[in-house]
Order: sequence, then structure tokens, then C-alpha cells
Amino acid sequence: MSLARFHFQRTVAAREATATRALPGGVMADTASYGTMAERIAAQLAMHAATLKALKSRTAKIEAKRDMLPDYTAYIDGVIAADAGAQDPVVTTIMLWRLDIGDWDGALGIAAYAIGHRLAMPESFSRDVPTTVLEEIADAALALSEPSATMIDRLQTALELTGDCDMPDEVRAKAHKALGLIIDATDPERAIVHLETALALDPKSGVKTALTRLKKVLSAVTAGDIAGSEGTGE
Repeated sequence: MSLARFHFQRTVAAREATATRALPGGVMADTASYGTMAERIAAQLAMHAATLKALKSRTAKIEAKRDMLPDYTAYIDGVIAADAGAQDPVVTTIMLWRLDIGDWDGALGIAAYAIGHRLAMPESFSRDVPTTVLEEIADAALALSEPSATMIDRLQTALELTGDCDMPDEVRAKAHKALGLIIDATDPERAIVHLETALALDPKSGVKTALTRLKKVLSAVTAGDIAGSEGTGE
């Protein structure tokens, strides 16, 4: 997409989104000026969804989504810039696609808008936006073969973003577990806090072994510090 076309789509999307008005129940209705860009994007999404449905390979679906996503960037940017909060399945679907391809930062940017305006997920999904975002990022963190500083930041952001949201305790426990395990080597004290939080939220979270290990390590370090201090007469 050319820069000029990108700017045009973003501007139109923002203008149309701003033209929405609230109705009872938090539903947003369209004014007469709203629809052209939104309808075109929705039609494009329907065609892309049909293409994805025809693919059997999960890997192929992910790669197809990666190729399709740039077609929605200007629209999403415009909607978020307008900050109108209209219910829009395109917004939450694109958030899901970004989660699917591992674009955590892009997904979190959309999630902040969706959570702030309490957007609903597409009809076929049972989980709401906060639960989906936190669980997907937690699952990705738990699947890492080695610690990742960027994933630590993303997990922290997701936990903060969903901090006031109602969701199953097991999901929040999973996120605290993931964060605790990622930082256990670099910040054992903080890791213990997260793992204890996970255990309190979900006794079956599977963190007891890691907690015991970390507490032993921390105890040994503390004992060593005390012994060293006494030996130097401090």
C-alpha cells in the first residue's frame, strides 16, 4: 500500500468512526456518513476469512494472515485514533490475527483500545478480549525455550492492561506463573511473588516445585551474605 493510500484510509476510518453515536446498552449506531470505508473493510475481511477457512494447514493460515494484515493497518489506526469505541468485529478480529502470528505488540495496542471501550469478540469466540489477550501471551511465554526480555515486558503490559478485568483465576494465574518462571534466574525475589500469586489464584497452577527451588536458592544466598558479613566483621 502506498503512503498516500495508507494516509487516506486512516483519515477516512478516523472520520467515519468519529461520526458514531452511542445508543442504550453501549451499542454504537452509525450516522449517515459512516459506512463506506467500514463496509469495504468488512467485505474484505469476509473474503479473507473465506480464504483462511479453505486452508487446512495451521502454518499456512498463519502465513496467510501475515500477508493479509497490512491491508487493515490504516483502518485500525484510524479507528483507534478516533477513539469512538464503536463495536467493530474487524478491530477484534485483527487483534486475534496479530496474536496468531505472534505480533504481541500490535495485538496489545489494539487490545488497549478494545478493553478501554469494552469491545466484544467476534460471535464465534467464547472468551472475551482481556481473557484472550492475557492467556495467549501467557501461553507463548510458557512455550519459550529460554527467557526473553521483550516477552517479560509484554507479559507485564498484558497483566497491567487486564488488571481490573474480570476473568477466570486460572488464566491470571497462568500469566503470573509465566512471568515468575521467566525472571526466576534474574530476579528470584520478584519471581517468588509472581509464583505465589499464581498459586493463590490456582492451587493447580503447577508452581510448587519452582517455588520450593527458588526459596531454597534465595535462602542460601541470604545465608551466604550473612556469613560473609560476619567474616569481615561488618
